[in-house]
Amino acid sequence: MFSYGLLGQRVAMSGLGEYGKPAGQGRSAWPERVTFPRGTTIFKQGDRADAAYILESGDIQIFKMVNGKRITLGHVSKWGLFGDMGLIDDSPRMASAYVTEEATCTVLSKESFSRMMDSAPDGMLLVIESLTRTLRASGDNLAEARYRLTELEQR
Repeated sequence: MFSYGLLGQRVAMSGLGEYGKPAGQGRSAWPERVTFPRGTTIFKQGDRADAAYILESGDIQIFKMVNGKRITLGHVSKWGLFGDMGLIDDSPRMASAYVTEEATCTVLSKESFSRMMDSAPDGMLLVIESLTRTLRASGDNLAEARYRLTELEQR
């Protein structure tokens, strides 16, 4: 299993500004802090991506459904960034995010991400889109391999 690392801390500190708008007033260009109770599904595989999340505290499990079975891909650790690939390529969520321990997250809206990309060097989005395609394929392969291992272990 993998654990998402400190990339989110760098994103959180990258000049996005202060938390500008209280939660519940809709997504805006300003990040907001949201606390999710244990047992919450933040997003589901196949959902439209409208935000990414930076975990400040708690625990998030990332999983995919393969042939009706829940396959865990990993857990998000403190300052981990998750749910970001859909902001890059506008594809549906490739996996689900489930709160296993009450979690506080910074919500990075699509508008905030676009603002960050506007100031990126030319060509950076092309590189990021390529990496995203590779990660999506790897996630699918990992989930399928774990599913097959589970099936073999049950025999």
